[in-house]
Amino acid sequence: MVKLYHLTMSHDIEETERLITAKDEHKDSKCCGFWCQLVLSLLGIIFLFTGIIMADLWPQIFDNIMKNKLELENNTLTYEYWKQIPAPLHMSVYLFNWTNPEATLQTGDLPILQQLGPYVFRENRTKVNVTFNNNETVTYMQLKSWKFDQSLSNGSLSDHVTTINIVVNILGEKLQAMNKHWIYVLTNYYLKLSNINKPYVTRTAGELIFDGYEDPLLDIAIKLKAFFPIDIPLKKVGWLYGMNMSTSSDGLINMYTGKNDIENVGLVHSVNYNTKLNVFKKDCSYSNASAGDLWPEHTAMQPNMSIYIPGICSAITMLNNNYTFINGIKGVEFVAGSDVFNNTCYCPTSGCLLPGVRPLSLCGDNALPIFISFPHFYLADKSYRKSVIGMNPNRTLHEFKMILENDYSIPLGVYARLQFNIKVKPIKELKILKNMPEIYLPVFWFSESFEIPRNMSDQLLIVTNVLPMFVPYVWLILALSGCIMLVFSTYLWVSRKNESFTILDPM
Repeated sequence: MVKLYHLTMSHDIEETERLITAKDEHKDSKCCGFWCQLVLSLLGIIFLFTGIIMADLWPQIFDNIMKNKLELENNTLTYEYWKQIPAPLHMSVYLFNWTNPEATLQTGDLPILQQLGPYVFRENRTKVNVTFNNNETVTYMQLKSWKFDQSLSNGSLSDHVTTINIVVNILGEKLQAMNKHWIYVLTNYYLKLSNINKPYVTRTAGELIFDGYEDPLLDIAIKLKAFFPIDIPLKKVGWLYGMNMSTSSDGLINMYTGKNDIENVGLVHSVNYNTKLNVFKKDCSYSNASAGDLWPEHTAMQPNMSIYIPGICSAITMLNNNYTFINGIKGVEFVAGSDVFNNTCYCPTSGCLLPGVRPLSLCGDNALPIFISFPHFYLADKSYRKSVIGMNPNRTLHEFKMILENDYSIPLGVYARLQFNIKVKPIKELKILKNMPEIYLPVFWFSESFEIPRNMSDQLLIVTNVLPMFVPYVWLILALSGCIMLVFSTYLWVSRKNESFTILDPM
């Protein structure tokens, strides 16, 4: 009996200890579950509200990030791309070969022009003498260099080309301004003595473009200078002579960096310390024109935009045309229309020209009889191309246009095309020019082209298309995850509240 009592007591004690141990373990488990549920609930709330708020604010946040990236600031990626374009430009030069100069001068035939080229040059631009100013502008000059690319060219720089002798024309302009009979007599004497009796020259393509050549007329001009003031601003003759490896051709440009006002980034403030071209009317200055590398963010959404062209000391305004795609990136195409050279405000003192041709003599002290137009007199008055044979204007080949990225106005493509013409006319007192017709004779045109390289366009595609489109879904997924965590934690809280534990009390 006693033995049975002891066995019973021993069993009860063991069972009580087991129940107490189970109660303690359950209490510990219950405590751990409480903190886990609390953490799960807090994370769910954080994920939910962070996702909702960020999905709503992301467009504004991304826009502010892009604005900061577009601002020109030293030692940034934008600055590095601006200082030196990462991909070379191409400049294609087309020369006009005057095939019948003798027939034009002797029998009055229309000049027949044969287009030669393109002579393609790889162009590199580097900003030098860069200075950031206190008024949120940057001052700089451009070092430009060109290297001939035979593989892309149609012809070689040794090709012979016949064209007008611009020195004769300049000399004629100077003598006409003086209008003294004895000056003509003296000039004719020197020309005869030097055996110069033709107002045209035949030179190689290389000499006419960059290399330049020495003209004996320049020596005559020096001799004439001893008798009367005459100055021909040429050391050598060449359409682009002196520009290769030069930092002065574009002048000293001062433009806005976009700091404190991103809508001004890239706009020209002044050129050679002048905020406008005083020889032009106010609405024809280069105010609100871009220097060409950076553009205000909303430019692509505007009906028109302006770009400053140093070579013609003025801006060209282009109209919003249509949408296009380059390497998968949506862009807006801006094209120059017939109003660019309509001469509303670019008139010389002698009077306005017919639309389509503008004098370069208005560019500061430039007195050269050079006139610009679009290639082949595209969009110009018909009389210009009817005065010569060989002009075939074509929109696809001769249009001046630029493509900006749709959202942030980043340049995707540039196709700048301009033609240079020499105004020739008869001067009876100057024998060498007495039979010259009065026309605007095309001498060459060029096309500067740039298209964003594939590696840059892929990066830009990710930044402008992928991130704005897919990042909001990341925030929504985060919010959905938070919602699921909250639902699950709520279920655990309810389950915990309803469950009960029964512990056997041995007493």
